[in-house]
Amino acid sequence: MAVDSATIQKAWPISARIGRTWFRWRSFSPVPLFVMLFLLPADFTCSSLQYGLWIFGVLLAEGLRVWAVGYAGSTTRTRGESVQQLVHAGPYRFVRNPLYIANIAMYTLCGVIFGFGLLSIFIFIYSSVEYYFIVSFEEQVLSKTFGQNYVNYTQQVPRWIPSFKPSCSSSDHEFNLWRALKSEKSTFYSMGAMTLGFFVKTIFLK
Repeated sequence: MAVDSATIQKAWPISARIGRTWFRWRSFSPVPLFVMLFLLPADFTCSSLQYGLWIFGVLLAEGLRVWAVGYAGSTTRTRGESVQQLVHAGPYRFVRNPLYIANIAMYTLCGVIFGFGLLSIFIFIYSSVEYYFIVSFEEQVLSKTFGQNYVNYTQQVPRWIPSFKPSCSSSDHEFNLWRALKSEKSTFYSMGAMTLGFFVKTIFLK
């Protein structure tokens, strides 16, 4: 007897069911954090060298995103629950969630750039909890879709702490820079908006 999707989802752990909802709204979840960065008074001011280091960190995180999306493609932007291919090429040979690691780093560093200490710690914790639930949901979907192939992948590649060398063989996916840049347009727009907000706050709202 066939088991429908709703029945399967009811059998998921509560973390996956919470993650399913958060997954659908993940594009909007950072908005309250960015509003706080803009409206609240800063705790400290960075030196020029410190600004340079934090900005370099943001660029590295975005570079990781581009590397990952260059292999995974625009499916990383979808809110649907179907996955066509299991990608284990590029950064996905070192860690299973490079995009989410990059996002946590970017959000936290934005807090530091805006001059926040405790708020940056809160952003880190908030983002980590968010992606914990989202990953719990995604793992249920991937396990259902790819079965033992995905189980084998999870046994080889760590979820959060990258390995120093590739932990599995590469899939047939090839890196496509143009596809990555096209998919990352919304991220670039967000980074531009954050930059504009930073200058407005530091110049006009002192």
